[in-house]
Amino acid sequence: MSEANKAVALKFIEALGKGDAEAVKTVITDDVLAIATGTSVGSGTRNHAEIIAVFGMFGQITKTGLNPKILSVTAEADRVAVEWEGNCTVVTGAQYNNQYTTIFFLRDGKIFKLKEYFDTKLTDAVLGPIFAAAQGKQ
Repeated sequence: MSEANKAVALKFIEALGKGDAEAVKTVITDDVLAIATGTSVGSGTRNHAEIIAVFGMFGQITKTGLNPKILSVTAEADRVAVEWEGNCTVVTGAQYNNQYTTIFFLRDGKIFKLKEYFDTKLTDAVLGPIFAAAQGKQ
């Protein structure tokens, strides 16, 4: 089961990198929760609809996709931990090169919860202005 769970987690990250909301729908449950730690504009708890919206957003705000690079994958029972990097240029021309550790929790072959750790200061500096402009708060 660990290898199958790893494949599901990696498909999620690959879909995020491409901004492919349709692909992510195939690996998450309807009651999924994504928890992004910290206090940045990217932090908080998101449900299914909000996760799908984030995927669509990454496809629009990056010039080349997030380009995930997997550094390590560890699986045990219903959990998969992935250490990875995302490297891209956003529409403002700024570089968004962040490092992540994402822990996936799976049920019946799909992700029902994930918890993400990343550089929240970088997220605020690079993505914050884009989010503010989209909300008319510039």
